[in-house]
Amino acid sequence: MKKIWFLIVIFALSLAVKAQLYVKEGSFKEVRGFVNINTEKMYDDNDKPYAVLKIKTENINDKQRRELCFQGDAATFFEVEYNVGEVWLYMSYYATFLKISHPDLSSTEFYFPFDMKPKCGYELTLVNKPAVDEDIVKRLEKLENANNNANVDKPVEAAEKPVKVVEKPNEEIGYISVTSTPKGAFVLVDNKIVGMTPYLSEKIVVGNHKISVSMDGYEQAAKRVDVKKEKEETLDFVLVSEQEQVEKAETPRHAAVWPFGPKKKGVFSVSKDRQVVFSPGNVQRRSSKRWTFAEHQWDGGSLIDFEGMQEVVDGVWFVLSSDEWKYLLDKRKTQSGVRYVRATVNGVFGIVVLPDDWENDNFDLKNTNISREDWMYRLEANGAVFLPAAGYRFGNWDKAVGTDGYYWSSDAVDTPYLRFNSAMLSTMTNVFDHEYGLSVRLVKEL
Repeated sequence: MKKIWFLIVIFALSLAVKAQLYVKEGSFKEVRGFVNINTEKMYDDNDKPYAVLKIKTENINDKQRRELCFQGDAATFFEVEYNVGEVWLYMSYYATFLKISHPDLSSTEFYFPFDMKPKCGYELTLVNKPAVDEDIVKRLEKLENANNNANVDKPVEAAEKPVKVVEKPNEEIGYISVTSTPKGAFVLVDNKIVGMTPYLSEKIVVGNHKISVSMDGYEQAAKRVDVKKEKEETLDFVLVSEQEQVEKAETPRHAAVWPFGPKKKGVFSVSKDRQVVFSPGNVQRRSSKRWTFAEHQWDGGSLIDFEGMQEVVDGVWFVLSSDEWKYLLDKRKTQSGVRYVRATVNGVFGIVVLPDDWENDNFDLKNTNISREDWMYRLEANGAVFLPAAGYRFGNWDKAVGTDGYYWSSDAVDTPYLRFNSAMLSTMTNVFDHEYGLSVRLVKEL
């Protein structure tokens, strides 16, 4: 009977310990390249630029995440955006502290260890401490082991196994134990929550049951098991995070492994004393409220007017000037002696721009018809950049898509832009007005 009393004590203690929110120590940091490009959430009510705080969560489900409340200094403003497993908080960069509360999960106050900067991105991790204090559980387990050692000669009958609910005394029962990686997941038997992992050997009616585990930020996993009389079934789950699922769905199968070593970020000189790296793809409007980068470099992205182009530029990402485009394509010195080549990549015509230190001898630069695999394995993996010929737009009609490339420069005077096709490449002026839509490719300084 000692085991039964032991479990009753654990259950009582678990009810007494209230869930507690806290910010994981050392998790607050600036994230380079994570910036505010949401044009609807750029400035607070004092007309000062927002900073963006990405709040990751642990042991907090989606419903609880959407019920979180945020408070700060009297002059601090917030705008909230919900994402998979995260909350993005657009907030006044001059805030000194943040209070996060939930009606069921208590509250916590976090004082920023350093001043934030406008238009920059930061992150922290918010944790919901499990309702059962692990230190108490460990002490009770130690006590149980001591009791077992003291009665080592006494046989343990099946009836002394831990029991939660026995609805019918005459039912045949077996046992299950459930573990998961990571631990702390909810265990469900036939869609009813019965505990958290590690879930140790509980009674269950003989027969076929659905055993599932669920944890915030991870895909739910389930197995069916046939429970046999007086037998114990052990189930182990390895959970896959929601982010890994998204990346797996969006990443081409053959792109999982780079055969030529680690993927390299290309470095490009745009003046005698300035080097940049390019964004992963052309700027693309994911929705009416958010700018992002195209998934692949051969995707054209959105054709944006000059004012719209200025909206996506911030303190980190910017657009090359016409002089910088000229230096990049006509003047810079490269290790290979080649600055760019016209080519068709995955069926899309454009310009392949090679980094300053290009030295991949495994690819013939005379090959102007580049397959998807060659691009991803041999060129992009070694830092090459592709500018697709996405044409231009005026009003509701597009023109020259697939034959001509038009890219905005940052110069406001005379509407300068880069233009190329199969026969020419130059920076142009006085042809298009600001309301024409051209491609935008951002860079950031090395």
